Amino acid sequence: MGPRIRQDDHLISSLVDLANVRFARCVTEAVSPPLQLPPQLKDGIDELKSLQDEFDIFSDDHSLADSFAVIGLGGFWNPALKNKFYKYLDSLADVGFAMNNSDTGDSGERGIVNALRENFERDIPYPVYFTNHELSEDSRVLATYRRPLVYMIDEYLVISLPMTPWLGREDLLPKAG
Repeated sequence: MGPRIRQDDHLISSLVDLANVRFARCVTEAVSPPLQLPPQLKDGIDELKSLQDEFDIFSDDHSLADSFAVIGLGGFWNPALKNKFYKYLDSLADVGFAMNNSDTGDSGERGIVNALRENFERDIPYPVYFTNHELSEDSRVLATYRRPLVYMIDEYLVISLPMTPWLGREDLLPKAG
């Protein structure tokens, strides 16, 4: 993604973090009223499940980029970055998708949509964690069910996006000494 995002490559992690917050399982510590959320209010993955049930956001009728736009992902603070990110998501149609190291036959873009849709069909969906890997190591989008970080106990649907650095950046940086 680096060459596609170019001078905004330092913001890629903020886009991934935003997605990770949106798809997280929110567990609140026991608090006394009135600080508890009313039962009808949801956040994180539970809110997205409700929205998916109502509006079929992740479906064959919508691109991954459109689905992300509907749920407010893509760098709302930077329209140029958002458009680059959506083009990157569309470009995942040109790579493969593997679930638990097995090719599914889906493109990366469709594979993500299908994995998210299947996850939302569960009574209790897994939270989703987005990360990335070097395109040169594996050009596919890789999905697994696992703990994404050592300090997290819950299993997640982990989706790793293939990315490559923007090598032209070095030429634009100030030279030392």
